[in-house]
Amino acid sequence: MAEKKLILTFAPGQVNSPITSRMARDFDLDVSILRAEVNERGGKLIISLSGTEDGICRAIEYLEGLDVQIDEVTKFVVRDGHRCTDCSMCVSICPVLAYRLDRRTWRVMFEQDLCIACGLCVDACPAGALSRGLMLTQTV
Repeated sequence: MAEKKLILTFAPGQVNSPITSRMARDFDLDVSILRAEVNERGGKLIISLSGTEDGICRAIEYLEGLDVQIDEVTKFVVRDGHRCTDCSMCVSICPVLAYRLDRRTWRVMFEQDLCIACGLCVDACPAGALSRGLMLTQTV
């Protein structure tokens, strides 16, 4: 099973369309909305697609046909291990448990694959050890 995380940017007229449900149904994909921001000027979704490579490719072609801007997410948060004091503030604030405290070593562990780019940890870190390192590949 393949997985791809994407940032989708929608025009104002597209935000009320059932685009993600159509991707799930028509291309047999599991579509997880990791983050959504929608207003009168348009919308932005961070999604995770899981399924076959072919299904994901066809879903991307579908989105391109709708003129949705598509960017692939390759990294979310950059953690500076030298600045981190292992205070565990990030552990307590992370909504998806991407951070955990190793009870044996009392060190904070970070699982990049779980990160949904919400930025709560970056804003909460008293040591400034976390930064927004959202890196996008070229538009898919």
